Amino acid sequence: MVKSFRFLLSYSWVNLGAVFGFAAVVIVGCYITGVPGNPNVGNLFETYYAMFPTMILLCLFLYAFAMCTNNLNLGLSMGARRRDFFWAIQGNMAFYAVVCWGLQLFMSAFPALANWEIRDKWALLDLFDGRVWVFPLVCMVLMVLGCLSGLVLVKSKILGTILVTISIFVMIFVSVFMILSADTGVMNYLVETEWGWLWTTLPRIMIAVLSAGAVGGEFLIWKVVQRYVVR
Repeated sequence: MVKSFRFLLSYSWVNLGAVFGFAAVVIVGCYITGVPGNPNVGNLFETYYAMFPTMILLCLFLYAFAMCTNNLNLGLSMGARRRDFFWAIQGNMAFYAVVCWGLQLFMSAFPALANWEIRDKWALLDLFDGRVWVFPLVCMVLMVLGCLSGLVLVKSKILGTILVTISIFVMIFVSVFMILSADTGVMNYLVETEWGWLWTTLPRIMIAVLSAGAVGGEFLIWKVVQRYVVR
């Protein structure tokens, strides 16, 4: 298992380097365009900063997809045992989640530490502060989904493409909705309606669904990896 984990880790450093590079570009871009000191400045760097948590999740989805397709096929073809590789996948996903969790905490705290002008849109950065363990949970769920999407694509190109497309569109839709809700305050309006109880309990429902989805997804990954045929 250690050898399989090291094999996956060699790709993880490159992938995480891209995420950290993106974070650096966003921060530098905000400084160059005058975002920190002027709340009236609005540009792509400001939006990318606000969307950073969802950008991380999208990247993790894609990384897990590659891990359970190209990396899995290459690792098994080099003699890795399926059981060892499955547990190496778990360790690698946990490593991704912890590192990205730390980066998310840093990006959330940086504007206040650097005395940037506070913007309503950046409330998205603090979305997981109430329950700090939620973000790594969401990271794991998205990676499980990405891994499953890759395994499905290997079995069926059409079904796998549909699953990947739907997953990406859902993530983009959620990101856009979160940006708009931060800009317009629509969530405050929804909470005050007669269906407000639904919106206030929605986070708990989502946590339960995500937890169940992660457990069920891991079971499916275990079953598929044990039967995986190297191509």
